[in-house]
Amino acid sequence: MHQFRGNTEVKVDPKGRFVVPALYRRSLEGGEEKVLYSEVDKKTKCIKIYPESVWTQLDEEFKANLNLWDKEDLKLYRQFSSRVVPHEWDLSGRLLIQKKNLDAISIESDALIVGMGYYFEIWNKENFEESLYDEDDFDTAMQEKMGNKKTDN
Repeated sequence: MHQFRGNTEVKVDPKGRFVVPALYRRSLEGGEEKVLYSEVDKKTKCIKIYPESVWTQLDEEFKANLNLWDKEDLKLYRQFSSRVVPHEWDLSGRLLIQKKNLDAISIESDALIVGMGYYFEIWNKENFEESLYDEDDFDTAMQEKMGNKKTDN
């Protein structure tokens, strides 16, 4: 399973390409992932990038909860499926993102790549900073979520 962690600032060229961080590429190449899938998350204003194996698993989980003979389920799946864009990185390790998708999250030439475990996200740095807790609220949220849990040693 892929493990994307941390964050890295990258440059986006005028064609909409950026270099996938080397550590991420090694993880993808180790699993022989040639295709990545992206979708714009308009609510958080980022682009989510999934390895093919992860996207396939998410797609299968979603379809398992649907009846594709049902008109509303079919409509929901159509919208879900049509939002994703397949990509292959080039020989230089660059990924091309459509201009309309970069515009949707306010990316011009600088972007932030944020690891999210089994996938990673592309952010406008200011939008990313705005999406975070301030330090005191982060500490409080972590304490509330994890503070009372016992761990086995």
